[in-house]
Formats: sequence, structure tokens, C-alpha cells
Amino acid sequence: MAAGLVLSFNTGLAQFHAATESFISANGLDTLLCDIYLPENPSPAGWGIVFLHGGGFSGGQRDDTVNRTYCTKMAKRGVAVASIDYRLRQVSQGFHCDVDIEAKREAIRWAAEDLGAAIETLKHRFPGGIIACGSSAGAEAVLDAAFNLKLPKLRGVISLAGAIEPRAEWADVPVLAFHGTCDALVPFCTAVHHYCPEDSPGALVLAGGGALAQLHDQVSLLAYDNAGHELASTLLSNPLFIERNIQFIQAIAQGTFEPEHLTIPLYRPCALPQSAPVPCN
Repeated sequence: MAAGLVLSFNTGLAQFHAATESFISANGLDTLLCDIYLPENPSPAGWGIVFLHGGGFSGGQRDDTVNRTYCTKMAKRGVAVASIDYRLRQVSQGFHCDVDIEAKREAIRWAAEDLGAAIETLKHRFPGGIIACGSSAGAEAVLDAAFNLKLPKLRGVISLAGAIEPRAEWADVPVLAFHGTCDALVPFCTAVHHYCPEDSPGALVLAGGGALAQLHDQVSLLAYDNAGHELASTLLSNPLFIERNIQFIQAIAQGTFEPEHLTIPLYRPCALPQSAPVPCN
């Protein structure tokens, strides 16, 4: 990993250093960037979060403002974070109903494989364990990495408005899921991605946070009643989101994780055609 710009911050909470470094993508052809936020005395010691941004596999980057905010808030609380870029297969193509299912699967897999490449490069920094956190498209990638690629060094996953194709068996990986029950892009329960017509080329069926809590017995779910996909951005600076992230990594490190299902009421209507119990039926 090549060294880059290093900055130091004294925030009044934990003091941390931020450095931009590089790693090679999973295909061995592309150089990708990674921003590392390393507290002087990280807690849990030897542990870190690898964060994947959202953007529909066609946009976004590791150092967008909302992503820097999340990483900075975590580092101020003493948690080490590495925010990575990954190959964006859908640049200029999007991730909509006219994009065929195999292209969508490949876009998710590219990002998941690049997460694996980043973890291999970062593993010496986080010998205690690694948690993968993703927002929207990034969440779909970290779920794919945990349950389809079954990356051995992943000790837990944080999914913010993410989903995965339903499966019969689940790897022994705890999940902390945040999802709005009225998400029109990434379904909270099991439904077609973007609620595309079932006969469209992109009718990819995915299980969101609510479905994960029903299907997998190691899920801690925070369901935001009638919230939409805006949570993929707004929660990244939310104090409850930050606190739950910290509690999750500490519980995984200490071996005390226990699943739970919480609903946060927002008292507003939802226009989607389906109801969304918590967890899903």
C-alpha cells in the first residue's frame, strides 16, 4: 500500500490521524484509493471498520462529504475506519429497471471483490477483526461479500438501506441493519429492486433489512417506520446511527452480540403498495 497525505486532528474527543493510501482492485488492473481514519488509541484495539459508499454502482466516492462525516465521527469516538473506493461497473448506465439482472449482479460482485482486496491490504492494521459497513449500493456489496463470497476475515456487517438476494443458508456473520420501511429503491422486505415490473430486464428480487431480520437469526434491526431511501445519506451523521455502530463493533469484539428488532416511528404515511411488518413475514 502506497503512503499518501497524512493529516492529524485533535477534536476534543479522540485524537486521530487521516491518511490517503492506495490498493489494487480485485481484477489486478486498477489502482483504488482508501482513506484511513486511525485514532491514537483505537477501541476496540486492533479492530476497524471498512466502509463502502453508495451511489448505485455508477457514482459516489469514498470521500464524499457524508462519508467523511461518518468516518470522522467514528474516529472521534475512537473507532478506526477505512473508507474505500471500488470499481463502478454501471458508470453512465445506472442501476434501473432497463439494466439486466446479470449486469446488476456483476456490479455488486465487483464491489464485493474490491472490498476483499482492500481487506487483504488492510488486515495488518486490524489484526483483531474487521467489520464491513456499507450505505445503499455499498451495503449490497458488503452483504454479498459476507454471505456469497464468504470473506473469512469479515466478523460482522453493517447494512444501511441495503439488501441481498434471498438465500436458504446464511453464513455465521452478525448483521446490524438500518432500513426505512417505505424505501422505494431498495425494498425493506423481499421485493423487486426499485419495484421494477416483474417482466422488466432488471427485475432483481432482493431481501432488505426487514427480510434479513426474518431470514437470518443474527440480525439487529433498526426499522424506521415509513422512512424512504433518504436514510442512506441522512443517517451517516445521525447520533443514534453512530452510537449503534460503536456498540455493534464492541459487541462483536467482546463476543456479546445479541439480535434485536426495534421500530422507530416517524408518523408519516407511505405510498408503497405493500405493508412492511417488523420483521417481515
